Amino acid sequence: MTLPVTEIPAPALPQRTRPLRVGMVVVSEYESDPRVRRQAEALVARGDEVTVLALDAPGRPEVDIVDGVRVVHLPTRKYRGSSAKAYLSLYGGFGARAAAWLSRRPRAFDVVQAHSMPEALVFAAAVPRLFGVPVLLDVHDLTSKLFASKFADRRRVLAAVSASEKASLRFAREVLTVHEPYADMLRDLTRRPVSVVMNCPDERLFVPREQPRGWSPDGEVVFSYHGLIAPRHGLVAATEALAAIRGEVPGARLQVRGSGDGLDELRQRVEALGADVDLPTRLYPLPEIVAELGRVHIGLVPSQLDPWTDGVLPTKLLEYASLGIPVITFRNPVIARYFPEDSVRYVDPATPQTLAVAMRDLAMNPDKALAQARRATQVMAELRWSEQKKHYFAVIDRLAKRA
Repeated sequence: MTLPVTEIPAPALPQRTRPLRVGMVVVSEYESDPRVRRQAEALVARGDEVTVLALDAPGRPEVDIVDGVRVVHLPTRKYRGSSAKAYLSLYGGFGARAAAWLSRRPRAFDVVQAHSMPEALVFAAAVPRLFGVPVLLDVHDLTSKLFASKFADRRRVLAAVSASEKASLRFAREVLTVHEPYADMLRDLTRRPVSVVMNCPDERLFVPREQPRGWSPDGEVVFSYHGLIAPRHGLVAATEALAAIRGEVPGARLQVRGSGDGLDELRQRVEALGADVDLPTRLYPLPEIVAELGRVHIGLVPSQLDPWTDGVLPTKLLEYASLGIPVITFRNPVIARYFPEDSVRYVDPATPQTLAVAMRDLAMNPDKALAQARRATQVMAELRWSEQKKHYFAVIDRLAKRA
């Protein structure tokens, strides 16, 4: 049984005399960030003007227009690694540059939206806030959960991050987040209104397949992973599972698309095992990711359960389900809340052994796998971006009206 997306219908959108001007700030590569792009492009499509301050993107101009969205690439590069100091330096450096940019344009926007991580990015909008511009904090993931996962022994750092998180939530006029369990957690931390706009794929890009992409167990079977490549996301385990089933599924291969600090370790393991894994050589913008998924048979979400992954609803899972691709996934309370047992193949936990069993089973039984995918697509029928964006518009319009 699928839970309703929200219990409160989105209010009718008010009439406006001019387009809204919305500024966004995100410590991410805009071109490959699906949530930020969905929101920005939805605003532009209805006639608003959107400027996004984002990380530097190699090969892209400093100021770019991407599908109608003005993107300003600040001179800061992404860091993914195991240094708490480097993360704080990245966040602080980008936040300072974004704050300087916004302070020179204090009345440029009707609403400023900061996307976490980190939550403290809302303070980049301090000067516009002094001029009466409402600030929205969009919590994709909680920084405290990331640091608890990566730096569990750094108690002072964890305490500082937690304090910063609470201050940021109180600084924002309103808070947005990705699902109800996160919203419940955030409501305990702040008295600010907290709304939910789920990370549902944009139907313009993630169109369900008219015909399921079947396969023969004796032929090529393409497994897929796309997104952040980090040790906690289990790609080494998936590679070991792939190597274990090659005797029974000789055409099994794994396509990986994404970037992250786990790529070097993954490459070394692939080479050691001689596994048939297609690793990324560059950053893929979102439309190209959709095209890459066109050749995929089975999706993998093989993350390890930890303080970070315990509360996530992976976007890649929703994207596979939208496209009609069977999925093998780890289990956490949020995923289990939305996806029944017969709609995905759960592995508890995602180890090389459990992944090998699940991968072999679905590869050898395509009819079973595709029936599972059809049920997951039915789940996604109630989680449409065309509905979610109405709730997003309502939040933006409410804030602009208050301003």
